[in-house]
Amino acid sequence: MNDAVPAAALSLADVLHPVLDEAAEEIAAFRRRDPAQVVRHKRSVHGGTEPVTELDLRLQDMLTDALRRAWPDVPVVAEERRHHTLEELPEDCVLLDPLDGTDPFLNGSTHFAITACRIQSGFPVQGIVDLPAHRVRVDVDRAALSITGDVERLPSFAPETLLTSPRHLERARQLLPGRPVAAVPTASVKMTLVALGRARAAAYLPGAHGGAAPWDYAGAALAVHTAGGKAIAPDGRDLAHSRPRIHPGWLATRHAPAAADLAPLMHPHC
Repeated sequence: MNDAVPAAALSLADVLHPVLDEAAEEIAAFRRRDPAQVVRHKRSVHGGTEPVTELDLRLQDMLTDALRRAWPDVPVVAEERRHHTLEELPEDCVLLDPLDGTDPFLNGSTHFAITACRIQSGFPVQGIVDLPAHRVRVDVDRAALSITGDVERLPSFAPETLLTSPRHLERARQLLPGRPVAAVPTASVKMTLVALGRARAAAYLPGAHGGAAPWDYAGAALAVHTAGGKAIAPDGRDLAHSRPRIHPGWLATRHAPAAADLAPLMHPHC
C-alpha cells in the first residue's frame, strides 16, 4: 500500500495499522512467556525509573521501521532510545510510545496502550491510541475520530467519577470531597476513556515528582479535542493546540458536570 500511495498522502493510520496488528501478536506472545523480562531500567521524564522490557524495544523497532519507510525524512521521537531532547522537538516528527503503561502491563492490568502522534509545524495533527487488551483502536485528526473495535469492551464510569493515577487517588479525594474517584494508571488510557465517553473527566495531578511526557498524552489529547472535550495543562494551555512538552499535570474533560469544580486538581498544593 505504501508503494502505491505518495508519502505526503499517507495518514498515520495507513502507516501503522498493519504494524499494530503485528504488535498485538507480539504482546500476546510475551504474555505467554515470563512477563518479568525487564532488560534494564531507565530514568523517566519525572526523575524516577521505569521498566523497559524486550517487548518495549521490539515494538518500538517495528513501529519506527514502518514510520521511516513511509516518511524517511520525518524524525521519530520515541519513548525508548530517544535521540532528541524534549526541549528541542523537531517541528515535523512523530511522537511514539511503544507501550505506555509498562508497569501496569507487567502487573497484569489491561490499562496499557500504544500511542503515536504526528506533529507538523510544531503541533499535533494526527494521533493513534491502540488499546490491545480491549481490541479497541482510536484514530484521530482535527476533523474526525474513528474507532476500530467494540467500545463496550472498555470500562465505563459513572458521570461524576474522576479518573486519576493510583498514587494521586487520596489527594484527589481530598481536593474533591464527595466526588467518586477511580484509579486508572496510564495517561493515554485515562484520556482515551474520556474521549470515547466512558468517563467524563480524568486528571494527572501536578506534584514534586511528576510530569506528563508528550508521547503519552499528545495523540490522546487530540482525541479528547476532536470528541468535543478539552485537555488542559495547569497553566491553561490546550494540549491539542500547543507545542508538545513535558507538563506537570493535565485535566481532560468531556461534558463534565460542574467542570469548574475540578480546577483545584491543577493546583493541588495551594
